[in-house]
Amino acid sequence: MEQKQNVRIRRVGTLTFGCMLVVFGILFLVHIFVPWLDYEVIFRCWPCILIVLGIEVLAGNYQASKMTGEGCRVQFVYDKTAILLTIFITFFSMAMAVADFCIRCIYVYGDGCVRF
Repeated sequence: MEQKQNVRIRRVGTLTFGCMLVVFGILFLVHIFVPWLDYEVIFRCWPCILIVLGIEVLAGNYQASKMTGEGCRVQFVYDKTAILLTIFITFFSMAMAVADFCIRCIYVYGDGCVRF
């Protein structure tokens, strides 16, 4: 009789997406109340996405190695939707920062703010 193995599917990227929403949401909210926190500083934090994703992969591999000894098999599936949403929200945030800069510039300097 063959032994049936339990297969657990682990989605990589979901935790990273949630963490990045919280972190960047907090940074943008802080920018509203603390104007010296510039958008340039916020956008320079983008490597945090790669760091958190790497930590998530390493933690998942460590957990999978522990579960393999217990007779379970873990299959990793990369959450493409979460990764695409992270990219989309990043570009949307950049567009909103440009819009905020233009609004502030027009408010302070009038129509002569941007000249090409």
